[in-house]
Amino acid sequence: MLMNKLSKQQNSVSITKTLPNTTSKEISIYNSHITDKKLKEFSTKEDLMLMNSLIVRWANYVGVETPEASQLNMLANFIKEHFPTFNAYDLKECISMLASQSLETDAEHYGKISPIYVSKVLKAYQEHKNNVVFKVRENIEKLKEAEVVPMPNEERIANFKKLLTIAKNENTQGLTYIDSGDSLYNFIKHNRLMPITKDNLDPVLIAEAMEYGNKLYIEQRKKKVTETVIKNQDFKRISDMEYDKKDMIRKYAREFVVGKYLLIMNLEELLEKINIEMLKY
Repeated sequence: MLMNKLSKQQNSVSITKTLPNTTSKEISIYNSHITDKKLKEFSTKEDLMLMNSLIVRWANYVGVETPEASQLNMLANFIKEHFPTFNAYDLKECISMLASQSLETDAEHYGKISPIYVSKVLKAYQEHKNNVVFKVRENIEKLKEAEVVPMPNEERIANFKKLLTIAKNENTQGLTYIDSGDSLYNFIKHNRLMPITKDNLDPVLIAEAMEYGNKLYIEQRKKKVTETVIKNQDFKRISDMEYDKKDMIRKYAREFVVGKYLLIMNLEELLEKINIEMLKY
């Protein structure tokens, strides 16, 4: 629980000035999305009182009669059930935007706070929030990319030489080299070291690679099914695997190509001639 909380805090943005083209309000929406307690986690008496107080504020801000206690509880449960990933800040911000007419919605209350009205308003806010979270997250990534100091060419080459050496050694031992991030495959493709580009394609190699990928996928799926049955686990893992079937087969096929290349690769010769241009992919 503590590690999860720390992780959330690290993903939040504490200083608005460090994030260009982003307002303090957008930062607040994003930070609350990352760190604040979700409505689906509301379970205490204090949580219910907070929800009810926000609904009362909503009624006061839009100028309608305050719902009775039973209605307040019903509306609180409705919001919690249908908008479980919202947090208290979301409700406060939504009410504020609604009152200032800055929320794009045609929802009409007709004199009372009803579930239908609440749903229309919160859906409009959800769209606004999604856009904000996406924008802030994108700006954070841009900022991180700008802060990254490029690795010196000499270091990149040295690291890749180590990678090639490890891969060749594993291949020589009869092991399948797991090409994480497709680093070697992209290197092979970029430097046209195997006939896998559009203008130089070996259909036999591609067919063999896809056959290998499909065969390995079937083997891995059987292992997952057996493990799931033995450990009495959720079969959703198998469903997820089926959903990713094409990507997994292609990944295994790419590793087959890498394995084929490692078999014929002259390590010493390649280590001698490798240069930074060969790594620009």
